[in-house]
Amino acid sequence: MQRDCAGMDLMAYKLDNCMKFLYNAPAILHKGALIVGDTHFGMEMKLRNRGIYDEGFSLRLFEKLKELVKKHKCKKIIFLGDVKENITILDDCTKKILSDLSELCDITIVRGNHDGSIERFMHAEISGSGGLVYENLGLVHGHSWPDEKLMCCNYLVMGHQHPMIKITDTIGKKHIEPAWIIASLNGEKIKEHYKKFNKKIKLILMPAFNPLVGSVINFTKKEQLGPTLNNKLFKVNHALVFRLNGTCLGKLENLG
Repeated sequence: MQRDCAGMDLMAYKLDNCMKFLYNAPAILHKGALIVGDTHFGMEMKLRNRGIYDEGFSLRLFEKLKELVKKHKCKKIIFLGDVKENITILDDCTKKILSDLSELCDITIVRGNHDGSIERFMHAEISGSGGLVYENLGLVHGHSWPDEKLMCCNYLVMGHQHPMIKITDTIGKKHIEPAWIIASLNGEKIKEHYKKFNKKIKLILMPAFNPLVGSVINFTKKEQLGPTLNNKLFKVNHALVFRLNGTCLGKLENLG
């Protein structure tokens, strides 16, 4: 990866000549698999408790996923955790969506902190919270330590953080939008926790597929989400930030 991101377009930036960030979508395409994180299906009850009535919200998320699967002829979809909003049960909404998706392609779920009872869905491969390796990509939700085998990959793709950034436009108006964060490892810190790791591994923080979850990323705070970030295994403040349309905004530390 270049130090200066001037002229860099994330959509054209194919990692390992096969991994592709999809244009204007918080999703990665890699060797026949669509990778997404933090769908939080079944948010309707939470919304109702806040006085917002939108009973078709999860269905629209499903339709967006289905469109991507069909457009890119995906053989598999990999969820990076927090498939559902309800922490303890597998609700009917999520079960129906996963059942419909399973008719289109294979499903793999990396367990997230909201995925209690997800193993009751019988038509998916369920990976533990330590993550899995898919075609030399380390995939993990992020609320637990990644397994060592993931740290030996070229890239560690992680959800859970729901990264968003605050942007000021040309007339001074500020707005918030999801973003990709790509960071290099902190070799000294990573040695404290892993005996084996790829010295060139990069962290990719994946924006949430659900547009209603997310917060402006702020690594000046003491507490972060999950041990990987809390223990500073990657130089996130020096990370490059990309909008969903592929535009590079520069290093995170320079964005106010």
